[in-house]
Amino acid sequence: MKARVVGNSTTLTIPKKFNVANGTEFEAEQLDDGSILFKLKHRNPFEGDWFNDQLEQSDITLDMEDVDSEWD
Repeated sequence: MKARVVGNSTTLTIPKKFNVANGTEFEAEQLDDGSILFKLKHRNPFEGDWFNDQLEQSDITLDMEDVDSEWD
């Protein structure tokens, strides 16, 4: 991976194999050894209405099979 200049910023391209969605936010930290650590930005669960868009529920009882009792 090689850093490149884009406008006034130095950029690292994330390889497609990591499947990072466009718009994903990261926080960067430079460690004592010079390494740069990118962490997903923490999302405050009390901000915005993201839970309305990403809430997926299904009734798991519909997929249940009747199992014979081992006590009969």
